[in-house]
Amino acid sequence: MGSWMDIKTLRTFITVAKLKNFSAAARELHTVQPTVSRHVSELENELGVKLFQRTTHQVELTKAGEALLPEALNIIANDQRVKSLVGQTTEQGECQINIGYLATACSFFLPHLLSSFMASNPNIQTNLFEMTADEQYQALTEHKIDIAFSRRQPKLDGKQFMVEKIYFDRLMAILPLNHPLAERKTLTLSELRNERFILFRPNEWTEMYEHILLLCQENGFSPNINCHPDNMRHLVTSVSSGLGISIAPKCIKFIAQDNCVCVPIDEVNLVLPLYMYYKREGLAPQLSELVKACLNKAPDIQVMLQS
Repeated sequence: MGSWMDIKTLRTFITVAKLKNFSAAARELHTVQPTVSRHVSELENELGVKLFQRTTHQVELTKAGEALLPEALNIIANDQRVKSLVGQTTEQGECQINIGYLATACSFFLPHLLSSFMASNPNIQTNLFEMTADEQYQALTEHKIDIAFSRRQPKLDGKQFMVEKIYFDRLMAILPLNHPLAERKTLTLSELRNERFILFRPNEWTEMYEHILLLCQENGFSPNINCHPDNMRHLVTSVSSGLGISIAPKCIKFIAQDNCVCVPIDEVNLVLPLYMYYKREGLAPQLSELVKACLNKAPDIQVMLQS
């Protein structure tokens, strides 16, 4: 088995063949163009043939490349099948389920859901991995996790992964306890025009950031952004310390405790669903049971959030 059989290299080849562009392939693979070029060159050197005909704007498969493509797809598919087969069983013969999750979005329902599930399924070993959305995407596509609890993942192939909505959230004003508006039932966005804002960086949650900026502009002001927190706990600590106010999903209330309050904003109506992603095919019976348990619990989870 030569080095050309490296799965990562073959995946790069398949992506370039599909997109016919090195830059586009690099973006899809979350890497840089020189790495993509190096992988293709290594493959061509190993096989002693040219796999792509390079033109000004795109690349086309050569005859050799066309011959390799179905074989490469078969190798990748078999690799995934073997990983899936082995990953479902531990050395003790127990089923193993790996779950990626967003911490704050899942903290109020996942512990109870999993403890209840494991009590009914004692032979299942469940492993939890706190991950960002990008990390979940990578782990799912590389079959390192079986389920992801995540915000919208538009890059995940709908043919390969199932997606189920667990609950939907809404944006709220996050205020320190001693704030003049803290006891209000609702407030307007214009009442926050003179506040210092604590918002996630635009590249970390583009949809939410752009929505808040646009609404502020529609209400006649640009937010004075004081800092960008690293995560939800950092945001809560910053707000409760008096460094500013924030606009964030309501699920943050479960980690805010008594340090700050969540107040609805009249003009803000962006819906933020939390989804469960899992592979469409080859689902182990135990994994299927967990999926079913999550979907059965979804209405209760929604009620918990709204209370």
